Amino acid sequence: MSSQNKACGAIVLAAGKGTRMRSDLPKPLVSVAGKPMIHHLCDSIEQAGMGPIAVVVGHGAEQMRSSLGSEIHTPLQEVQDGTASAVEFGKSSVETVSDVFVSVGDSPLIRSETLTELLVHHRQTGAACTFLTAHFERHYPYGRVLRDAEGVVTGCVEERSATEEQKKIQEYITSHYLFDAEALWRHLPEIQAHPDSGERYLTDIIAILIESGQRVETLVIDDWRELVGLNTPEDVEWAEAQLKVR
Repeated sequence: MSSQNKACGAIVLAAGKGTRMRSDLPKPLVSVAGKPMIHHLCDSIEQAGMGPIAVVVGHGAEQMRSSLGSEIHTPLQEVQDGTASAVEFGKSSVETVSDVFVSVGDSPLIRSETLTELLVHHRQTGAACTFLTAHFERHYPYGRVLRDAEGVVTGCVEERSATEEQKKIQEYITSHYLFDAEALWRHLPEIQAHPDSGERYLTDIIAILIESGQRVETLVIDDWRELVGLNTPEDVEWAEAQLKVR
């Protein structure tokens, strides 16, 4: 582990069932190019020198723990009440670090080089949060990045809450964040449950940080395909094709 990255831990959110995958396995254990998709992501995290790693488990917890082994922490989220709540379950596993990478377990295409670049940019700018983003060439139901006329991030909006004009934005936020640990743990409890779903969404922390006067940065990457989450067997086939091209 490099000295630069040694104080950066990671929390991977992987508690959901993933019914659209049509598999008896928990979605993060579905094979992509010969190994579970969660292993692709954890390998990239480790190769970027980040650790410790906590994978928050829920559905199929014992299968997940068996696959991940003893080197990775596997806190249990029994009730899936949102991504913000899931991050809180991972806190005890990464309390010694100064920065926390938060990601989702269905993203096997992210490269270790991208994560290293994210960490460097995050620390150089002194941001409270830096998240990965890209301009997507096809539509996904992801949140949109909102910027002012100077290009400064002013917030993010989930697709279900976006106006028709905001839905035209092709720059997506895809749940891959790097936080200053102190800022994350201070502001995470401020996230309220959504009135319709009752869930607490981590995306809401972006507006909270901006409103509190803290710096939010982005790392816009060239290859949007790295940030695609897999939800269906068709998505898996697509991802395997991308890996073959690499």
